[in-house]
Amino acid sequence: MYLEDLHAGDVFDTPARTVTAEDVRKFAEITGDFNPVHLDPEFARATPFGRPIAHGLLTVSLALGLWSTEGITRDSLLALVSLEEMKFRKPIYPGDTLRLHTEVLEVKSLRSRPDAGLVVYRDQVRDNNQEVVVEFRRTVLLKKRFTVEPTARSP
Repeated sequence: MYLEDLHAGDVFDTPARTVTAEDVRKFAEITGDFNPVHLDPEFARATPFGRPIAHGLLTVSLALGLWSTEGITRDSLLALVSLEEMKFRKPIYPGDTLRLHTEVLEVKSLRSRPDAGLVVYRDQVRDNNQEVVVEFRRTVLLKKRFTVEPTARSP
């Protein structure tokens, strides 16, 4: 989908993906975040969570991966501009299944980029029970399908 295809109020839901202990381990290795609340069951038992939890940013990354896998804006996405108002509502545990629920909040053309515009989404990552575990606003730069070609100057 391109900028012209999206409108405020459009809603999208991705298929599900289950978070694994291996996902958590690999994320720790990639980021260097080896906090024992994510990796050490004995340590995590003594926390309010009672067992290891997934990294919050792993949850966000998996959700955006679900969006990408769906290919909704595969041909038109130019850049992620911002993630804002991120709220972590509930922990995610290995074995939990996630889905991304997305609503288009705003679509706007840019004078500075006649070939593109901004789309603002409200994203909710939902768990097995459809409870919101993470929510945030995401702004992306998206190509337009139809752009006005510059007119040739007369000699």
